[in-house]
Amino acid sequence: MLAAAAAVPVLATLALAGGPGDLTHALGVLVVALSEPAAFSLGMPLVLVAADAFAAERGRGTLDGLRLSPVGPGRLLLLKASAVACAATLSALVVVAAALVAGGLVLGAGPYGTGVTLGRALVLAAWVTGQLTGLGLLLLALSAAVRRPAVVVATGLAALTAAPLVATVLPDAAAVLPSGHWHEVLAAVTAVPADTGAAWATTVRAAGFAVAGAGIVLFLLTRRDG
Repeated sequence: MLAAAAAVPVLATLALAGGPGDLTHALGVLVVALSEPAAFSLGMPLVLVAADAFAAERGRGTLDGLRLSPVGPGRLLLLKASAVACAATLSALVVVAAALVAGGLVLGAGPYGTGVTLGRALVLAAWVTGQLTGLGLLLLALSAAVRRPAVVVATGLAALTAAPLVATVLPDAAAVLPSGHWHEVLAAVTAVPADTGAAWATTVRAAGFAVAGAGIVLFLLTRRDG
C-alpha cells in the first residue's frame, strides 16, 4: 500500500510535466497527490491498521490474550493508537518525499524556491498526519465495537471515497466529514501569502475526532473489562 501511495506523486509528475498551469512544480505535484481521489492510496494503510487493531485480533483470539495479561485498557489504547499514528506519519512522509523528489527533479521548485517549497511541504506533511490520525482513531473506535474487520475497511473506504463526494453535493456537511475542506487547505498552500485558516480549522476538527475516538475505545474496553 505504501508503494501505491508513493506511485501517485510519480504519476502526478508525469501528468504535469510539459503542460501549462499553476501546478507545474514540486509543490504542485504534492497538492495533486493529496487531492481526492488520489489521496485514496494515502489513507489505505491507516484503514488496514485500524481494522487489524481490534476487530481482526478479536477474530484470531489474540485480543483476548492481551486482555487477560496485565495490560489495562489505557495501555492497550495507547498501543493501538500509536500504531495508527505511526501508519499516518509513515503514509504522509512517503507521499511528501516522493512528491518532492519526483517533482523537484522533473519540474523544479517553480516560483516558490527550494526553501519555501520544503517549508510548505513539511507543513503539509504535519497537517496530513493529523488528519489521518483523527480518521484513524474514529476507525479504531469502530474496530473496538465490531467483530468483523471488513466493516472497518468498508467504512474507511467510504470515508476516503464517498465522503468527498458528499461534501461536494452538501457543502454544509463538509465541516463534520474527515476529508471535508481538504481542497481548501491544498489551495491555500500554493497561495502567496499562504492562508492558514482552513488548515487550523481542520486540525482542530481532526483533534476532536481523535479525542472522541480514543474516548469511545476506552469506554468499550473498560465496559468489557467490567
